[in-house]
Amino acid sequence: MKSIQPNIGLFSYYYYMRIFFIILFFILISIVKAQTITIEFTNIRSSKGQLLLGVYDNGEDYKEKIAIKKQTVYKTNLKEGKLTTTITGLKPGTYGIALLDDEDYDRKMAFRFFLPHEGFAFSNYYHTGFTRPVYDDFKFQLGNEDKKIVMKLRYL
Repeated sequence: MKSIQPNIGLFSYYYYMRIFFIILFFILISIVKAQTITIEFTNIRSSKGQLLLGVYDNGEDYKEKIAIKKQTVYKTNLKEGKLTTTITGLKPGTYGIALLDDEDYDRKMAFRFFLPHEGFAFSNYYHTGFTRPVYDDFKFQLGNEDKKIVMKLRYL
């Protein structure tokens, strides 16, 4: 008796497996290229609250407060006003990091007499003005190597 193969269409099981492994290969390559940013926070005035980080990759998103990555850093390991954390999963490119020292856990800047009452910082940039800085002031290049950033907090 002659065996009848089921009609599985134009493509075979092996074709789909090849496509699956090709896609898996490109996903793994993109993961391998992701870099680590080590951030050292300095001048933190108190162990109250948490640090809220926002990573931006362009000025327009920074103006609109649309971060491509957000991270909360708890101050449990705070020593002498310093703390360190890492951000992973970013591909090479141009980025800027903004920070809020959210001392009252409300996830927004507290103001007193129209001035920020909580601390703030930006990647490799100490902001001394009274208006918000522009993205170009604190952006940096992330290449194929890991990067270290220093963020000195300012309180008004």
